[in-house]
Amino acid sequence: MTAGGTHKGEGRLSGGVVLQEESEPAGGISRQETTILRTEGWPAEERADLRKRHRALRAAMTQPEVEKKSRAICQRLLRADWYPSCRIIYGYYPLGKEADCRAFLVQALADGRRVALPRMRDGARMDFYEITSLKQVAEGTFHVMEPLPDCEMVQVADAVVLVPGVVFDHNGGRYGYGKGCYDRYFARFPGLTRVGIAYENQIEPYLTQTATDVRMHTIVTEARNRCGQGDSRSGNGNRPDES
Repeated sequence: MTAGGTHKGEGRLSGGVVLQEESEPAGGISRQETTILRTEGWPAEERADLRKRHRALRAAMTQPEVEKKSRAICQRLLRADWYPSCRIIYGYYPLGKEADCRAFLVQALADGRRVALPRMRDGARMDFYEITSLKQVAEGTFHVMEPLPDCEMVQVADAVVLVPGVVFDHNGGRYGYGKGCYDRYFARFPGLTRVGIAYENQIEPYLTQTATDVRMHTIVTEARNRCGQGDSRSGNGNRPDES
């Protein structure tokens, strides 16, 4: 039995709809199923090329594939060890074929959790604003759906943040879209629990990190939960175990 009264292997959606967990192949996802790009020591222009390649890889996914993998990610989030005790979740509204966690956010609201989404201020500063329904959004900066102007800003020191990105690595490293919005936000609020959200094909063995890059504590894909090195901002570090 999991948080919210669900059994392992399934998760509830508001209205009684059940999301079935996608089964894992024996031994998990094979390395051959993940696109491997070597990134160690890459300069900034090649870092941008890595983003471009992974954005193309994601864009090539079919809509049924996006939906299937997003459902599996939502199942893992519902079973996360932090879910029963969390008070508020900072989510995101998916852009294009980003992993879609809206079903999880709907269930979190139904389970009595508070939910907030990001909105840009002055084109560069990101903050989170509380919503009570995913209908409380409108297209905003970078064509991302953002909370309406009448939504209130929230700043909760121990919130759980679902973090989208273009590519992640085994150590919790992350490359976003190159604007630095999340890194700057995490510098302001270092105590937040950072949960990267990605497809398995967005995971690289290693990403070169800069002094301002902030690692994830955990990365959740459709296939597994990966432990990051979120207590260190940058550097090589040892590769953590996967679970």
